Amino acid sequence: MKPPWGLDPGVESVCKLFQREEPPKPRRTDRILQRQDSWSSFYTGKQDEDQSTDYIKPQDGFSALLRRHGGSRRNSLLRWCQSRTQGYKNVEITNFSSSWEDGLVFCAVYHTYLPTHIQYDTLDPAHKKENLDLAFKTGESLGITATLSVEEMLKADGPDWQRVLGYVESIFRHFEM
Repeated sequence: MKPPWGLDPGVESVCKLFQREEPPKPRRTDRILQRQDSWSSFYTGKQDEDQSTDYIKPQDGFSALLRRHGGSRRNSLLRWCQSRTQGYKNVEITNFSSSWEDGLVFCAVYHTYLPTHIQYDTLDPAHKKENLDLAFKTGESLGITATLSVEEMLKADGPDWQRVLGYVESIFRHFEM
């Protein structure tokens, strides 16, 4: 018979011996998002200070981007660019190479944040060099290092999509983080 005040003290102490507190397990989506976030350390050669955690750092703006757009970092950034520049004339973003060659996408992204710095309506897709110069100089005036050159963007076989992605990531970090 059980005493009215709870478990028999002997049984209660035995139960406590077998109880153990387990740390909370990270949610599956958090683990997936962290794996997707890790691609930038591959390209930049930088790694987070603490690789042992399964949790995404809350200050990482890419976490919110990934939750909003889903998929990989690359596809999330692509969708971010598409949503920022929706409705812009002569802008159709389908990749991180040929879509950016004429400089209009870079200019459109900057224009969404700084409409007084870039007169987007006056830009001509045929003037690729001038558009790219304007975009890269606008970025540099804000402290965004031009990790691409106009010459790279105008190569016959097109720009390296990973380098374009890296520069777009710099723009995202500047304005969104």
